[in-house]
Amino acid sequence: MQKQFKNLLKGILIYGFGNVSVKLVGFVLLQLYTNPNILTVDEFATSLILESTSLIIVSLFSLALYTAYIRWYWDKEYIDKRKSILFSCYTLLFGIGVMLSISGYFCSKTLSIILFGKETFALPITLMIVGSSVQFLIDLTLSQMRVEEKPTFYITSNIIRLTVSLVATVYLLKYAHHGLVGIYEALLLGNFAFMVVTIPYILKHIEAKFNLPIIKEMLRFSLPLALASISGVLLNVLDRYVVNFSSTMLNVGVYSLGVKIANITKLFIISSIQIALTPTYFKLMNHPDHKSIYSRIMTWFTILVVYSTLFLSLFGLEITKVFSKGTIYWDAYKLIPILSLGIIFSMLKDTSAIGLQITKRTKIIGIAISGIAVFSLGANLLLVPLLGTYGAALSSLISQIIFFIIIHKYAQKHYHIPYRLDRVFSIIIIGIALFIAGSLFNGYSLDVRILIKFIILLLYPLLLFTFRVFDKSEIDALKSFIASINNIFSHTAPKEIDEEISKVEETE
Repeated sequence: MQKQFKNLLKGILIYGFGNVSVKLVGFVLLQLYTNPNILTVDEFATSLILESTSLIIVSLFSLALYTAYIRWYWDKEYIDKRKSILFSCYTLLFGIGVMLSISGYFCSKTLSIILFGKETFALPITLMIVGSSVQFLIDLTLSQMRVEEKPTFYITSNIIRLTVSLVATVYLLKYAHHGLVGIYEALLLGNFAFMVVTIPYILKHIEAKFNLPIIKEMLRFSLPLALASISGVLLNVLDRYVVNFSSTMLNVGVYSLGVKIANITKLFIISSIQIALTPTYFKLMNHPDHKSIYSRIMTWFTILVVYSTLFLSLFGLEITKVFSKGTIYWDAYKLIPILSLGIIFSMLKDTSAIGLQITKRTKIIGIAISGIAVFSLGANLLLVPLLGTYGAALSSLISQIIFFIIIHKYAQKHYHIPYRLDRVFSIIIIGIALFIAGSLFNGYSLDVRILIKFIILLLYPLLLFTFRVFDKSEIDALKSFIASINNIFSHTAPKEIDEEISKVEETE
C-alpha cells in the first residue's frame, strides 16, 4: 500500500506544482489589484465578479468532458480508441468555444448592464468570455498530459502560461494603464501562449475521426457532473453576486478578498491534490485494497487541509495586510475562519463523492448540488441583508456542511468505503480549538502574537499524536513519504499502480 501512496505523492508534487504555478498570478498581483491608484474600487470589485462569472462559464460549457475523458481513457474497452476520443472531445469543445465567443461579443453590453448597471465593462466581459472558451481546451490538454504521465511538459507549459500572463499584467496595468481591460488581455495572452506550445503535442495524440456513439455515452456520464460542477460553482460564488446586488462595491471587494485568501488552501492544496487523485482513483478501481486506500486518503487529506486553514485563520490579519495594498480592504481577515471551515467540508464532500463516480451514479451528485445551490441562494438572500459579509460567509459554511452530509450518505449507500469519520472530526475539532486559543491573543503586540501563533501551529501535530489520530501503519506510511521526497522527481516514473492493475487483469 505504501507504494501506491508514494506514487500518489509524486503526482501531487508534480501536477500540483503545475496547478500552483498558474494560480500564483492572481495572488502575486493582489497588491497591484488592490492599489486604488491602479484599479478603482469599482474596477477591483468588477474583476472579482467577472472572475466568478468565468468559473460559471467554464463549468457550464466545458460539459465536464475532461473528467469523462479520464474515465474513458482508463477503461479497458476503449484503449484502441483513445486518439479518436480525444479528437472528438477537442472538436466538440472547440466548436462550443467559438460559438460562445461570438455570442459574448454581441451580448457583452447587455451583460454589463445586468451585472453592473452600465455598459462600461462590455470590453472586459468580451475578453473574459473568449479566455474562458480557450480554458475548455486547456483543461482537456492538461488531462491528456496527466493520464500520459508527462510531468515535465505539464510543468513547463504551465510556467510559460504563468510567465506570459504575469509579465503582461504588470506591463498593461502599471505602465500601459489599461486598467481592468489589461487584466483580461494579459490572461488571454497567457492562454494563447499555452495553446501555441501544446498544439503539436495534441496533434500527435489525435486521430481525425469523430466518434459520435462514444461521445454520446461520455456526455451521459459527464452532463450530470457538469450540472454538479456549475451548481458547485454557483454554490461558491452566489454569495458574491448577492453582496454585489445587496450591498456596496467596497463590501464586494472586502468579501471577495477574504474568499481569495481563504481559497489559498483550496487552490494550492485541495486542487493540487485532487488533480493527482482524479486519475489515481480510477486507476485503483481494480486494486484489491482500494477501499482502504481511499479511506486513508480522506484522513491524510483532512490533516493537510485543516493545518493549512488553521495557519490562514490564525495569521489572517497579517496575510491580508501583505496581499492588500489598500487599507480599506483589511477587514477581510475577519471572514477567513468561517470561509475556511466551509472549505474543509467542501473537500470532505468531494472526497466522499468518489463512490458515486465509480458506480456512475453521477446524477445523484447533480441533483444534490442543484438543491444545495438553491438553498445557498435563499440563505444568502436572507442573511446578507441582516449580517452583511458575515451573512454571506455563514451561508457558505452552512451550505457546505449540508452538502457533505447528503453526498456522504448516498455515496456510502451505493459504494461503501470504510472512512474513519471519527478521526476526521477529531482532526477538525482540534483545529478549531487551537484557532480559538490563538484568537485570544489578538490584542497583544505583534511579536508576542506571532510567537504564540507559531507555537500553536507546532502543537497541532503533537495533539494529533496525543489523541491517536494515526495508527502504526499510517505512521509507517508517513515515514515512507518523507524518505521518498528526496528522489520523488527521479527520471523513471514509478508504475506501481499500473503494475498492480496488470496483475489483477492477468488473474481475471
